[in-house]
Amino acid sequence: MSAEPGSVPILRTSMETYDFGESEDLLRRRYVDHHTQAGSTEPDFLFRSRMATAGPLIVDSPQWRAGMTFHTQPFDAIHILTVVDGRAEVTAGRQQAGAKAGSALLYPVGLPLEISLDRSTQIAIQFPVGEVRRVSERFGLDPADFRFDAMNPVSPAAARRWEATATYLNQLMAGPEIHQLLLRTALDVVTTTAVTVFPNTAMTVDYIAEPGRIAPAVIRRAVAYVDEHAAEPLTVEEIAAAAGIGTRTLQVGFRRHLDTTPAAYLRHVRLQRAHRDLQAADAARGDTVADIAYRWGFANLGRFAGYYREAFGRRPSQTLQT
Repeated sequence: MSAEPGSVPILRTSMETYDFGESEDLLRRRYVDHHTQAGSTEPDFLFRSRMATAGPLIVDSPQWRAGMTFHTQPFDAIHILTVVDGRAEVTAGRQQAGAKAGSALLYPVGLPLEISLDRSTQIAIQFPVGEVRRVSERFGLDPADFRFDAMNPVSPAAARRWEATATYLNQLMAGPEIHQLLLRTALDVVTTTAVTVFPNTAMTVDYIAEPGRIAPAVIRRAVAYVDEHAAEPLTVEEIAAAAGIGTRTLQVGFRRHLDTTPAAYLRHVRLQRAHRDLQAADAARGDTVADIAYRWGFANLGRFAGYYREAFGRRPSQTLQT
């Protein structure tokens, strides 16, 4: 079956093995070169994994029925694991951190790691470093100055927020494909959450004064760009570039002139397009609310229904059935 227009295929690999060497080879191909030792008292070694990849986003669900220690080469991507059960510990130079069930660990980029797992089941998320550097601009930080400072979340509440995000991504990647708008949204969600959950330089940046006068014409250019490209996987940075201004200036300008944010305006436009498509849809032809919501980048149907009802005073299903 061919993919729907605008969709990105989700590539899947899975393994269940009692062979220590086979699991090591798989992890070396997936991530980075390393050498591994299993616990000497673990005769019942078992490794399971189910990995989904869409574009630059990887969601893996590894499980080790053994105590394991990995000595790895440096990672060049952001890799964050949520511990479902068991325990994990990481040493990177002088840094050390651990996580038990319900918490998370962010692997430092660019450093060799020693990773110890105690009969651990995880959800592991990996995405490019460039994504967090891009998002850091929204916090008023030069991307060149961005770095993560520690491996554990800043608080238990932050750890729960990351766990919810990892669960959401695991569910989102369950199908055979993902619409490019949903993939862009997923990358924005995972990177923004990471920057708000794990200690980093964006959290300690000094206050930056707001820009001075921002001409209304600049914001009109940004609005026109959003209106024209709403069906594409837009980022705030792309909207700012199209308007010829920086990300922070764009955000301030939207707040001053439109009393909203660029992201909220983009959501408004997509909601209007979804409303139009629902009005033109026919349930008898097989059209569904879910298909239309996904088409316009709304991954969470409950949230989409809430936005829709707030905007139009009725449920999406009522519009489709009219």
